[in-house]
Amino acid sequence: MNSIAGKVLILAALSIVLGSSPSCVSRPNLVIHQSDALSVVLREMPSGRPSLEPHNHPYRVPSNVVLEVLASLDYGEGSLLPFSQGQPRRVFSRGQAELLAPELSKALGQALPQEVAAFSVADEDRPDRLTKGLSFVLGDELHLIVDELRKPSYQGEQQPFQQPVSRWELIPGSKQRHYATRPGGKGMTTNWIITPLR
Repeated sequence: MNSIAGKVLILAALSIVLGSSPSCVSRPNLVIHQSDALSVVLREMPSGRPSLEPHNHPYRVPSNVVLEVLASLDYGEGSLLPFSQGQPRRVFSRGQAELLAPELSKALGQALPQEVAAFSVADEDRPDRLTKGLSFVLGDELHLIVDELRKPSYQGEQQPFQQPVSRWELIPGSKQRHYATRPGGKGMTTNWIITPLR
């Protein structure tokens, strides 16, 4: 009888220790900023994404560094016709980057190791046009995933809804790269950019 009670006691103690370790702690989504133009929320990585945890959080990324990354990020639109790809376009306008950078910096500095900073930022002139994504730090690298990309507005446009850009990919800048699912840069995820912070 003593051996069964001892095993139960050991299992209870083990579950208490594992349940209280920092890597197992989760909390409800933490809102860092919420307005009509911008939302930044700390949350767990959505299902269906590669598990790269634990992230290096909290991690202090200066707001000016985040701004530099956001303001320089371009995307290219694909086309079904050969040789018809348009000019690269900015993912974020300067105003969007200036609005998002300090809040994203603050979020990364408060995030738990299993959390990502989810963001949604609107066009200044068209609040129904949103760019949505996630960000986190792994090692000394900033990961930025753009899930939904606003479509640029055109003069005389009549459509009251946002039509998502269909075929697009983020264009890595200097020292940046796409996330790759396999060694050797194979299986690139073209909406996921990694930027070294050091």
